Amino acid sequence: MSTPSPEIALLELERRLRACRSGREVGFVAVNDTAALLRFEQAVLLERDALGRLAVGAVSGLGEAEAASPYGQWLAQSAEALLAGAPGVRAVTAADLPAALAADWPEFSLSHALLAPLAAADGKVFGALWFVSDQPFGDRERGLAQWIAEAAAFALWSWRRRRWEWLDWQRWSWRRWSTRTRWIVGAAVAAAILFPVRLSALAPAEIVPAKPLPIAAPMDGVVERIAVTPNQPVKAGELLLVIDDTAARNKLAVALKSLEISRADFARATNKAFSDDPSKAEVLILDARVKERAAEVAYLTELVERAKLTAPADGIAIFADADDWRGRPVQTGERVMTVADPKAVLVSVFLSPDDAIQLETGGRVKLFLNAKPLSSFAGRIVQTSYETMPTTDGAPAYLVKAKLDDDEDPPRIGLKGTAKVYGGWVPLSYYLLRRPLGFLRRAVGI
Repeated sequence: MSTPSPEIALLELERRLRACRSGREVGFVAVNDTAALLRFEQAVLLERDALGRLAVGAVSGLGEAEAASPYGQWLAQSAEALLAGAPGVRAVTAADLPAALAADWPEFSLSHALLAPLAAADGKVFGALWFVSDQPFGDRERGLAQWIAEAAAFALWSWRRRRWEWLDWQRWSWRRWSTRTRWIVGAAVAAAILFPVRLSALAPAEIVPAKPLPIAAPMDGVVERIAVTPNQPVKAGELLLVIDDTAARNKLAVALKSLEISRADFARATNKAFSDDPSKAEVLILDARVKERAAEVAYLTELVERAKLTAPADGIAIFADADDWRGRPVQTGERVMTVADPKAVLVSVFLSPDDAIQLETGGRVKLFLNAKPLSSFAGRIVQTSYETMPTTDGAPAYLVKAKLDDDEDPPRIGLKGTAKVYGGWVPLSYYLLRRPLGFLRRAVGI
């Protein structure tokens, strides 16, 4: 089979370019199928993006072009500098580039290059084809590159026009509209800007007990035994946990012995006071000492009794794991667990300062739990904080508490999700611009 002539090959290339179904396919054909016509080692297609900057769009022999690579950036800068000079197809060497770009020529290119601009129907250059070779390009190669560039430019321009047609300002120009259309559009825009909407914000939320009863250590010691399991229903007075009271019992035994001795001394001094006047003064001192020892015994007795902590009311015992507490030293006031009524719950919402809006008691809240993403719970705000508090991850947040409307089957305590809190009514323009304006104020300080 004979090799087709250059004319036939050019017509075949144009047919393939016209048959492409996307701009990306046009770029692939332009840098790969041209090898049958033009001698080169590599071909690269560069196009301007929406911001007017040149970027690598396709590279011969590669399925994906990396525009952000050092080679892609150098090539885009080099093509930009060359397109700003003489128009038309031109042979390029390192001497044609600025000194800063020419220094990187040996790293990114062969000895000779050929640049063919891609121009739209109005003559505006929107890209270029870049061919490199280790042999110089002659007049024949420049002529073929010109023909290839014109065919590829027309195909790319057609797809680019279709892609960016909706951005054509002339198409949407106010002057092209009739007076009636202008009034309708103006009224619609004004209505949309002034349309009232509820100001809202999204924040993490958690189901918490409405009236938690904390069970805290009454003294320093070690947890000896946990008598219940996590989330176990308990009755008022039921044993929850026992703290090792060995130290308290030893102190109580010493205090009882001291009380006996003080009472004996007081009795001896009382009997002696009938016949010995100096002993009368000693009686008062010993009486005060007996009362002091009795108070100490009473305190230690109560402390020993409190080493067994019981449930203050009916509810469930809320804590993580019993094994984590057995044998663990605790300090006075340290919370071990919480007893709460599972039917009385609130929603704790942690509102970030960046999302903070004006909230009032009675405002609406909608809760979306992670465990039930397809359903929601409605509620009303019952409490808002004026100061931020640190959350579990250390970030500051305003605490907002809400009561759910449906109290018959409340969610389980501990479930987490996302809450949407609603503020007052504001214009749609304020709703859309509130966050950007807040960011702008923080950025520029006004």
